[in-house]
Amino acid sequence: MSFPYFQQLEALDCGAACLRMVAKSHGRYYSLEYLREQTRISREGVTLAGISDGAEAIGLQTLALPVTLEQLRNEIPLPCVIPWGEDHFVVLYEVKGNKFLIADPEPAVQKARYSEGQMKTYWMDAGLENGRADTGVCLVLETTPEFFAKGKEGVDKSSIGHVWGYIRKYQKLLWQLAGGLIVGMVLQIMFPFLLKNMVDVGIVYDDSDFITLVVIAQGVLFVTLTLISLLRRWILLHIGTRVNVSLISDFISKLTRLPMNFFNSRLGSDLVQRINDHDRVQRFLTGQTLMSIFSLMNFVAFGFVLALWNKQILGVFLVGTVLHLGWLYFFQRQRRELDIRRLDQAADNQAQLQEIVSGMAEIKLYGAERRKRWSWERNQAHIYHTSVKLMQIDQVQRTGAGVLNESKNLIITFLAAIAVLNNTMSIGMLVAIHYILAQLNVVIRDFADLMHNYQESALSLERMDEVHGKQDEDRPEEQLGFVPESDYISVDQVDFHYVGPHSPQILRNVTTRIPRNKITAIVGSSGSGKSTLLQILLGFYAPSEGTVSLGTTNLHAIENQAWRKEIGMVQQDGFIFSETIAKNIALGDEVIDQQRLLEAVRIAQIQSFIEGLPMGYKTPIGEKGMGLSRGQQQRILIARAIYKNPKILFLDEATTGLNAFTEVLIMDELLEHFKGRTVIMVAQRYTTIRQADHIIVLESGEIVEQGSHGELMYERSTYFNLVQQQVELGS
Repeated sequence: MSFPYFQQLEALDCGAACLRMVAKSHGRYYSLEYLREQTRISREGVTLAGISDGAEAIGLQTLALPVTLEQLRNEIPLPCVIPWGEDHFVVLYEVKGNKFLIADPEPAVQKARYSEGQMKTYWMDAGLENGRADTGVCLVLETTPEFFAKGKEGVDKSSIGHVWGYIRKYQKLLWQLAGGLIVGMVLQIMFPFLLKNMVDVGIVYDDSDFITLVVIAQGVLFVTLTLISLLRRWILLHIGTRVNVSLISDFISKLTRLPMNFFNSRLGSDLVQRINDHDRVQRFLTGQTLMSIFSLMNFVAFGFVLALWNKQILGVFLVGTVLHLGWLYFFQRQRRELDIRRLDQAADNQAQLQEIVSGMAEIKLYGAERRKRWSWERNQAHIYHTSVKLMQIDQVQRTGAGVLNESKNLIITFLAAIAVLNNTMSIGMLVAIHYILAQLNVVIRDFADLMHNYQESALSLERMDEVHGKQDEDRPEEQLGFVPESDYISVDQVDFHYVGPHSPQILRNVTTRIPRNKITAIVGSSGSGKSTLLQILLGFYAPSEGTVSLGTTNLHAIENQAWRKEIGMVQQDGFIFSETIAKNIALGDEVIDQQRLLEAVRIAQIQSFIEGLPMGYKTPIGEKGMGLSRGQQQRILIARAIYKNPKILFLDEATTGLNAFTEVLIMDELLEHFKGRTVIMVAQRYTTIRQADHIIVLESGEIVEQGSHGELMYERSTYFNLVQQQVELGS
């Protein structure tokens, strides 16, 4: 029995895909998205410890150990997961003599055999951190009764049903399309009979009137078929465009409902690719598939005509068609691997060009022009070699298909000519058969294109399903749709890891109360966990252990959407959109409140700058704030939070990029504006911190002190030292 294979759908999916293959080999089918969650993938990828956690979550017993090549061949139970090169994992599923059979989630590789020398290069070098050059690391995976008792968690469901639900809305148009296809098929069948009679009756009996009648009939049929074709294309365009807009709109809506950790474990390019997948699937289902149905109907109809006239010719045609399509299919895998490789190389090329353009200042300053150009040229060489291989396969594929197709046509022509000589077939039939062959060649070409595009669409469907099957951030049936009144925010024994228990612990046993309608500052050295604690309070992440509550209500029991309506946030790396200044500040409003807008820019100390611009508040901002200084961008972010006018304001080093004088002006105005409301801020500067009613001091993820400025200065401990350092640096 062949070892099951699943490819990775994203650049970071290799660990989850390996685990999926191993589980399937033991009879259990898990979705890639489910295994992604269990293996705790981050933007940096997955670790062997993460794969081990995922395996144990589905009931497999794991053991990671260093082994020699000989031990891997003779002693380790297979399949097992092994590291491969840099930041990649594969499945070793069988050893045959000196050959090691590897299932690689990378689509361009899939299954391959490797020699001992190659294993030393790819596997042993990847495990050099174990301290021995003659060993590599492997993750042994063995089944337990729990594995089989778990059943099939997270089984994939095809997204075809999901997409078809959008298409099915246009039943009236679909019925019109079906009617057009049937009428078109009937009219197509009439052409060979008209040709046959034109020759056998009109030409043989020298009947010009009959020939004229046939030509007029053909003209009418042609015009009718053209009109039907135009109608069909218009219907497909109408359905396709509307379905595509609905698909992508709902997909973006789905993305906005997903938790933040979904985005933090994925590359932006992968998410954009999933959006493009919708367009590909829509075109496949509403365009190519429906057109292929029409082609299939013509195939059956013309095949019936051939069978009516000469069954031997029909047999030759069917055998030739099978050989033709079989020859094309034989090269599909190679073409697909090269297509994927070329797409990856094209993406790298695009990224390199974007880096060169965006980083031109740094390139010039550090004299990296030649190195960057050579790097781009090396990638072009890879693209060229891949394109050459693809062209070679394409030439062999097309040449072979052409030989088979023409051989079939020649044999049919020969058989038809012999039949004419034997008086079992008329000359009109011979002409009509050539017409039928020409039409069927178009049908075969459509089938070949369908085969090629089906693989791409199947992959796209799976990628789409990974998102649509993901659970929403909010669960209205289980959570409160409002924020209850409370006198404090309680943080109780909170621990936090970004990527599972094996990743660094960012927060340790954090316990505190943040009073309502007061200013609370969170301070500490860089990397102490300040911003992470703020992200947990915002609801972007759930604690690994412990709870965050509003009074007695767990924050997890409140809808995130309801919670975020109550809060505002200024991040140190907030995003500036490619819109006007006014729309960037009034981000959540369709209709801008001019009074609130003016108040926000006044407090943020950016009013004079904006009003001095030729277009004022309607000035468009370039991509990611291009054209604005860092300080100007930060003041727009501050104005955005002020405009929202939230009940609770979060500030994460909100005055980064501002000089000390401007910072004092803004913070004085900001805190005065939010007087009597809850403000929680992460800050570094002493002048900002001292205005807080309550100060929390973090060090290495733990609270080491908390209290007012006066109380903490009196203690002369960590906070006192932080303040003293700033005072000394300032003086």
